Amino acid sequence: ARIPEGVQPMANERKAGGASAKPIKVGLVCSHGGHLTEMLELADAFEGFETFYFTYDGDTTRKLPSAYLVPNRPYSPIRFFINLFKLVHIFREERPSFIVSTGAEIAIPAFLVAMAFGVPTMYIECGAQVTRPSLTGRIVVRMADRFYVQWPELLQVYGRRAEYCGSLIDEISWEDAA
Repeated sequence: ARIPEGVQPMANERKAGGASAKPIKVGLVCSHGGHLTEMLELADAFEGFETFYFTYDGDTTRKLPSAYLVPNRPYSPIRFFINLFKLVHIFREERPSFIVSTGAEIAIPAFLVAMAFGVPTMYIECGAQVTRPSLTGRIVVRMADRFYVQWPELLQVYGRRAEYCGSLIDEISWEDAA
């Protein structure tokens, strides 16, 4: 997978006096299915850093290391607030350096909690969104510190808050295929 420039976390730097900086811990937030597939394509970007997942409970996600699993009830207001409170506890325990999400709606409570804790966020719009923004993308584009799209057509939709990074899944672009 091609990792967008600037997506890879910076290596730990030394503090003045020779003490080591706090290890970088990355919270990976995504739903299962294609969103998880795209997150797994970014695995090289997080090599050498501590990671944990916040995702929906499912056969594929139960195999993830360091995963916090919640029921998949994306349109339940009650579940949304339960996830908010659960995330506050997770943030206090894990102390993430930043949060990365490939969607979908599970990113919204994670980004709200990240904002409250002052944790930087990065969102990568789903590769299936070619010309129309996702509902989650339309919400988190205002919250994310970095917002990436995988198709240049979405730059017009999201405006200057978005950056084009290319596809996480496809090895060739449509221009190359033509």
